[in-house]
Amino acid sequence: MNADDLKQRPKNVLPDLIIPFLALAFTGYYLTTITEVPWTSQASAVTVSCLLIATIVAYFIRTAYRIKRGSEVIALPGSSRNPDVSLRRAGLLALTIAYVALIDSLGFTLTTLVFIFLGIIVLSSWSNWKAAALVSVICSVSGYVVFIYFFQTRFPRGPVENALQGLF
Repeated sequence: MNADDLKQRPKNVLPDLIIPFLALAFTGYYLTTITEVPWTSQASAVTVSCLLIATIVAYFIRTAYRIKRGSEVIALPGSSRNPDVSLRRAGLLALTIAYVALIDSLGFTLTTLVFIFLGIIVLSSWSNWKAAALVSVICSVSGYVVFIYFFQTRFPRGPVENALQGLF
């Protein structure tokens, strides 16, 4: 592949859109949580948020123009060449959504253990279940010890946290 081929192939901008979308979501969340602060803080937060939203909208307009022109595209990398990669990505996305949905009822430690175990399995294979189990136990226990026991953060409590609370 030479330099001319690289110039003619449109750039995939899907990875470049992740941060602007997350910033937009965070800005919306932030604006909904500042209702109880003094009006001067609200005014500066709204100003900064408006500037951020304007910048993101300008970026989206520029990206849409470049997509229309054909110099950029939005595509999952490798999705057309390897459907297995797309299935793994979709599986990991489903696991992430399930993690967020279940963490309040199952608690931080148990949900993290299951998420890491299944995430490793999805990204590798069932043949790695022993390593996945070991890594997920180490990570979830470490997370409990560091965040809940030492720093006493207010992560969602579940059966593991409630059982261990009586021991410590």
